[in-house]
Amino acid sequence: MYITVGRLVRGMVGPEQVTPDKLVELLRKAARPGEGLEHVYVEIDPLGADLVFFLGPPKSGDLDSAARRITSRCLRDAPELRGWRLAAQFSDDRLPLLEE
Repeated sequence: MYITVGRLVRGMVGPEQVTPDKLVELLRKAARPGEGLEHVYVEIDPLGADLVFFLGPPKSGDLDSAARRITSRCLRDAPELRGWRLAAQFSDDRLPLLEE
C-alpha cells in the first residue's frame, strides 16, 4: 500500500459546510473499481482540505493519476464542492507503507 497527498482549495461556501466525513464519502463514491483506493484521510481548514490517499496498485495508470482521477471526478460530480479545485498536484514521492 502507498500514500499520496494533495490539496483542495475551498470554493463557494454554500448553506452547509463540507465536513471531513462528507468529503471522504464523496471521494469514496467517486472511486472506480481498479483504481486501487483503500482508504482516504481528509483534514479540512478554512481555506480548503488536505487529502491523503492510501492506494494499492491500480489496474491502470499510476498511483498519482488514480488519485487525480478520483479527485477530479469528485469535484465534477459533487454539488457540495462547487467551486473547489485541486490546488496542489498529488505528490510525486509515494511513500510505501508495507513491503509486500
